[in-house]
Amino acid sequence: MLFIVALFGCANAYGESEESAGSENNGVSFDSYETTEDLYELAKAEGEVVIYSATSAAEQVGVAFEEEYPGVKAVVTKVSDPEIYEKIQREHDSGVHNADIILGKGTNGSWSNDLLKNGYISEYKPEEIMKHIDEPYKSYEGLGFISEAITIIHNTDHHTEAPIDNWWDLTTEKWKSKVLLKDPLSAPDIQGVFMTMVKHADEMEKAYEEKFGEPLELNGTENAGYEFIKRLLDNDAILMSSMGDTVDAVAESGADHSVVAIASTVKLRDVVQKDAALGINPELQPKLSVPGTSRVFVTSNVENIAATKLFIRYMAGGEDGQGKGFLHHLTTQEHLLYEMILSKTLPSRPYQSSIYGKRMNNIITSMQTKCITFF
Repeated sequence: MLFIVALFGCANAYGESEESAGSENNGVSFDSYETTEDLYELAKAEGEVVIYSATSAAEQVGVAFEEEYPGVKAVVTKVSDPEIYEKIQREHDSGVHNADIILGKGTNGSWSNDLLKNGYISEYKPEEIMKHIDEPYKSYEGLGFISEAITIIHNTDHHTEAPIDNWWDLTTEKWKSKVLLKDPLSAPDIQGVFMTMVKHADEMEKAYEEKFGEPLELNGTENAGYEFIKRLLDNDAILMSSMGDTVDAVAESGADHSVVAIASTVKLRDVVQKDAALGINPELQPKLSVPGTSRVFVTSNVENIAATKLFIRYMAGGEDGQGKGFLHHLTTQEHLLYEMILSKTLPSRPYQSSIYGKRMNNIITSMQTKCITFF
């Protein structure tokens, strides 16, 4: 199995040395401040904002944005992180400027290493948004919007308590042919978890002994991390093309063949949006979940500056961080969201402007005491 590790590079944000930072459109630039009302009037003249997004959250925000700001269209194209990387490079080099905003995790650092460093994209971190963000998200390159971790998701209709409390459970006969995951070769998040297991093989070995009461015997592998991956695949784990499909399969599985998925906590939004019977175990051992944050960048030659600023501000919850856009990533039913956070079933978010973000960050932190970060 091939694992790729990339180191994040460094680049300037808008307002420093980017060529497009000083560009203006109808008197508005990325260096200027406008009220939301003024931005809306300017955005109506532009007519649209174009977003390439690796997460479906942007599609939901786009719909809500158009309802909030009639006359400004949010054109969201859902593509993978690697596809965004290729499209931005290809379009930039061809003199084509389609996208204003990109949103995603950045393919293990390639966005920061290549696109940001070489001027294809830039950071946009206005003070009215940044004042609502705590560390470590404030120091991230790009503007962080959604944090998540890879864990094991189960069906709560079939299991009143989490059926798995140790990663090694997945290698037992009980879960043979019942573990779903996106093909790791096309899933950097899954790769990250496996890489963490290899890096912290001592924790994996200790967890095995605690689970089975005997020392781990390696079968031609280098350490306990590699051994887990081998045994998982030998246990007929089912590889799928989409992480969303794996979670859907968990929700739709019958009691006689209840499956689990190695997937992102962000998929738990389906609990509210689709009334899906999904849950996680925040106490899963060993604690090896890898945090991932989807971030916003703006392209180097933004066509619609006002609409871009308005969309990002809306997505961030407005100037006070409490607006509707803040919750459209997950749900607009705030009371249900709050109850789910209390019961530890939703993922973390970078924004700290409300109890929702703080509670979810606490949950994500409890899951990731051991991890590899690519900074």
